[in-house]
Amino acid sequence: MVGCGHRSASRQAGGEGGRSDRKVVLFAAASTTSALEEISQRFRREHGIVVEANYASSSTLAQQIENGAGADVFVSANENWADYLEGMGLVEKRQSVFGNRLVVIQPADAAENIGRPQDLLADWVKHLALGDPEAAPAGIYAKQALEALGLWEQLRRKVVAAPDVRHALSFVEMGAAEAGIVYATDAAISGRVKVALELAPELTDAIRYPVVLVKSGAENQAAESFYQYLSSAGAAEVFRKHGFTVLAAPRGCPATPLP
Repeated sequence: MVGCGHRSASRQAGGEGGRSDRKVVLFAAASTTSALEEISQRFRREHGIVVEANYASSSTLAQQIENGAGADVFVSANENWADYLEGMGLVEKRQSVFGNRLVVIQPADAAENIGRPQDLLADWVKHLALGDPEAAPAGIYAKQALEALGLWEQLRRKVVAAPDVRHALSFVEMGAAEAGIVYATDAAISGRVKVALELAPELTDAIRYPVVLVKSGAENQAAESFYQYLSSAGAAEVFRKHGFTVLAAPRGCPATPLP
């Protein structure tokens, strides 16, 4: 298994049989920001390649790639948007490297506590922050969980739909929502929210992050190297540090050497 991805920009390095401009353009789900920034910095120190990243909702990024944005590597927060690009003939290769979990959060200073999902029905919970349940993977997963629990129809009027999971987190941080459903990794980076409970993984589709080498980056040797680096032991260490689950044994080889 191979995997690695991030965006960088730099000068031409030359070489035959493909572009080796030492520039990788990474489009990645907002929930991966902290981990991929750290991995990108490691990759730059080890290989001298700068990664220029664009973090946003997976749906937004996939549509940008479809419309010709120059991404080399795409990291989606669900399989659907990688499938979408593959159906458009825009995927050179892909792999699922890491995963996540959903949690219910509240402001850290909340007076009332949520102890079970049904507590979201309480009158004092007036707003429930989610990623867009029709487009953002975190919101899609949250809707799946609430539907499986038989709560979606009762809660949908409370839903405040955010463009991505980091915006949903910020709504709860600011007190604009009394509760939210986000990834465990996003809750972990904030000192202004507390985790009320973790939602059982069987309530949703498996939360996996496909790493895609985009067709437009297939001849970029730096992009290929970064794609591989994302499944290395060093990358796995960072993903675990940030609370992600690593889905396969990492490669010992860090990346393909560049000329």
